[in-house]
Amino acid sequence: MVMVIPFLVMLVASCSTFDNINDLRKLRYQGGSQKGAEVCASCHEQVYNQWSKRSRHSLATKSKPFRHAVKTYSNHFIIGQFMDETMCYSCHGRKEVNEGVNCETCHGTVLPGVPIEKTHSDKFTPRLKEMRKPDFCARCHQSKTPISGDALSSTFTDWQASKAAASGKTCQSCHMKKRNGDERAYHGFDTFIRDESIYQGDITISRIRTSRRELRLTIENRIGGHSIPAGGPTRILALELSFRDREGGELFTRRITFAKRFSLLPIVGTVPFMLSENTQLRSNEKRVLRVALPEDILLQPKRVVIVLRMYEVSEEYEGNVDKAHWVSKPILKREVGL
Repeated sequence: MVMVIPFLVMLVASCSTFDNINDLRKLRYQGGSQKGAEVCASCHEQVYNQWSKRSRHSLATKSKPFRHAVKTYSNHFIIGQFMDETMCYSCHGRKEVNEGVNCETCHGTVLPGVPIEKTHSDKFTPRLKEMRKPDFCARCHQSKTPISGDALSSTFTDWQASKAAASGKTCQSCHMKKRNGDERAYHGFDTFIRDESIYQGDITISRIRTSRRELRLTIENRIGGHSIPAGGPTRILALELSFRDREGGELFTRRITFAKRFSLLPIVGTVPFMLSENTQLRSNEKRVLRVALPEDILLQPKRVVIVLRMYEVSEEYEGNVDKAHWVSKPILKREVGL
């Protein structure tokens, strides 16, 4: 505890730190009482079904990493004094409603005491112009750590630097593009957590070569608008290699991960402090990977099974996928002779 006190004094003395923490507490959406998504579903059933069944937004206050983070920060004997659950719910939706990022989180709350038609004409319809701008999404999909100022989530700035932005494609024009039979903009948004197949064809493995000492391959992110995995350090893409003998028996394995990694807050831990490594696959990036083969194995591998999958890991575990809250089915799986 003696070591903690000087650190806290330094922290308290930093005005910029508290400005950043206070900024994280500010709601990114309109405050006030919400009626809940089922009210909107009575007229917008298709949109409601897309949101509830496909969108990660609908689980934003219910997911295991989120619940874990809220509990960890709120109950921490030091962190809980200045970083409470308010900053978590500032993006993830109203705690009282517990519907994640629902209709009113983005569109705004219903005008009190007037027919719903008037809310649409006076508020919802005029607001659509603002909602179609890319920086509308940036309110929650762009954030920084409160102390070092490193970008925790950089999806929006990834897009700004991408070919998609240069060609005029926005977050909404990709993630909310109408599909067959859609009456309105698509509200499933799509995320690998609800459907691993969305990345099929967008992440590819090619040019697989091997020698007695190494395996070489090329991994490519074909998405034009952002890195993979998108978002912050909780999402991790893993390339898993299983080297097999002639009969299919496993000789050894290797795992390569792609993610943002942060060192934790000194002394007290748990909170991402400073960016230590970024191995995300950038938009349209091709990356050559070299995997060293062990020299002491008795049998040389004859085949390799290649699997790509996603993990969700709470920030405090610093990318350790063995402590993942959620593991996807394979996004890609191939078996190659060596």
